[in-house]
Amino acid sequence: MRMPALLALTAISLSACASTQSAGLMENGYNPGALAVAAIDRGDWGRAEELLMQMNGVGEDDPARLINLGKVYMETGRPGMALTAWRRALGSDRHLMVETIGGQWVSTEDLARKALARHDRSLRSAAR
Repeated sequence: MRMPALLALTAISLSACASTQSAGLMENGYNPGALAVAAIDRGDWGRAEELLMQMNGVGEDDPARLINLGKVYMETGRPGMALTAWRRALGSDRHLMVETIGGQWVSTEDLARKALARHDRSLRSAAR
C-alpha cells in the first residue's frame, strides 16, 4: 500500500524544532493553522489546542491532527487524553507521510506508535 506524501508538520519531537517562520510552509495540504504548527513550535499550548479543536478543514480522525493534539495534551498534563489521541491516530485507516518539526519524513503510523511506546513506558514506570 502506497502512502500519500503530504507536507504537514507533526509535533512529536524526533529532533530539533523548526522555526515558526518555516512552520506555515510545512502545513501545505491543510488550511493555514489547521495543525497548530506555529503555536506548538512556540509552546503556546492553549492556542494550539484551540486551533486543533476548530478542525479548520481537517477531519476529526485525521492522524496528523490527532498526533499534534496528543502532543498538546501531554504537554498540558493530560497523559490519558494524549494516549487516546495517539491510539486513534495509530488506528487510522489512512496514514500519511508527514514532515516532523525536525525535517524528517515519517508515516503517521510510525509517529503514533513511537509516541505511544515512549509515553506508555513512562506512565507504567510512574505507576510503580
